[in-house]
Amino acid sequence: MRNLLAFVGLGLLLTVLGFNNSGLAEDALQPVPLSESTGVASAQAPVSVPTPAVSLTDTLYLIGQSLFYILEAFILFWFAKLAYSKLYRRVDLNAELFTRDNQAVAISTVGYYFGILLAFGGAVSGESQGLRVDVVTIAIYGFASIILMLLASFMCEKVLLPAFNNTKEIVEDKNLGVAFVEAGVYIANGLIILRVSQGDVQGAPPSALLTLSAVGYSILVLIVFWLLAQVVLIIAGRLYDLMTSYKIHEQLERDNAAVGLAFGGALIGIGNIVSVATRGDFTGWKDSLSLFGADAAFGFIMLFLVHKLTDALLAPGVTLADEQIQENPNIGAGLLEAFGYVGASMLIVWAA
Repeated sequence: MRNLLAFVGLGLLLTVLGFNNSGLAEDALQPVPLSESTGVASAQAPVSVPTPAVSLTDTLYLIGQSLFYILEAFILFWFAKLAYSKLYRRVDLNAELFTRDNQAVAISTVGYYFGILLAFGGAVSGESQGLRVDVVTIAIYGFASIILMLLASFMCEKVLLPAFNNTKEIVEDKNLGVAFVEAGVYIANGLIILRVSQGDVQGAPPSALLTLSAVGYSILVLIVFWLLAQVVLIIAGRLYDLMTSYKIHEQLERDNAAVGLAFGGALIGIGNIVSVATRGDFTGWKDSLSLFGADAAFGFIMLFLVHKLTDALLAPGVTLADEQIQENPNIGAGLLEAFGYVGASMLIVWAA
């Protein structure tokens, strides 16, 4: 096992060194210039073309533009917080967090904030189209992300965990297990929205372009793939429940934080894998939907494999599921299983 870890570590080190020294390697492969008079290789370095200098005015303008985008993102984040606390959760967050010390509310809220942050990343990043267009685009994508996150909240409560009133479980009962599941749903949705938002729409039919702006058609693509991703998350939840030796709802009912943490990690892993199918430029419905279906099927297979291999790789000699459902549930076992799903999904995304 140590030799395997050393091999993997060496491979990663060589990979990093290869990326860092790619410029040197390319220079070494360039032909050596010949002397015009003798035809012999010359030691003189090739003449580089000077790049135009950036003026101080341009630099200050770019800095100001970036600060404006950040300010807009903060304003959108304030709207996201208001929507979460007033429209969905309908609680006084300060009272729950700092008076009642409600850790379940803290976990769910931070998961929501992190998901929103990821979702906003797709709108804020990318090539600039000019200040006016960028401001409008960020605002449209930002509010669309907030709406989709709120809909994900209702999906989690009404479909993924239909036996629960999530707000009651989290606010009144301080149920950490349900809070971890909600946080997983938020982060998974944030990853999906991020990847969809980062691509350009290149396959819009002419009829659509006549009636919708480029941004409007991009929002349509975002909504379609977000809906498909919710179906995948729901199916993944059902499959996960079938794979485990226990009933998730029964364990969450007894406030089992370990089970909720493992389940939340599985949802993040599936969301991360599915997001691979949505990243990049949209080139047409047929190709994009086919790729999405293939990645979803692959995600289900990986969910099963990781579930089976996590015990052997991360906790040999121990059954993580048994540790999670014992009289005093082992949160560490839930965290290890969650890491297995998230870690495997990251490797898949990097390799894709």
